[in-house]
Amino acid sequence: MDKINKVILNETEIELQYKKKKGIILLRKSDNLIFVSGHGPEDQVTGIPLYCGRIGKELTPEEGYLAARECGIIILGALKDTLGSFERIERVVRAFGMVNCEGADNDLEGIMDGFSDVMTEVLEERGYHARTVMGTHNLPNNNIPVEIEVIVSVRG
Repeated sequence: MDKINKVILNETEIELQYKKKKGIILLRKSDNLIFVSGHGPEDQVTGIPLYCGRIGKELTPEEGYLAARECGIIILGALKDTLGSFERIERVVRAFGMVNCEGADNDLEGIMDGFSDVMTEVLEERGYHARTVMGTHNLPNNNIPVEIEVIVSVRG
């Protein structure tokens, strides 16, 4: 199976989909870098959040991990849509994640691992990245639990 153009989740191939939004620059290429705006776990056809609420209140850390994985899948779809395939990606340089959480006892790093795991599963060595994660008390689109932005270096 070609891991470059598909994501495998629970042994099921998932075709990457990405919904373009009017009036918003979701990706910006500058020289050999692509800056990906913050993406949440939202259905790319309807725009409806797949997860809503704060980790530690409405959602568990495990659900937060899955929401972060979904962000990774959506970002991969955006990159594939922009580049045509993942072969042009040199590496994921940096990821910045915001986790919508209740209190200070949530495993922010463990939640963000959902995103990082998808990057390395699909891109292997090229998916390893520098990362910052912070907790917050509110995120857009019906209070999504995670929002992630990324910087990726590309060839050509």
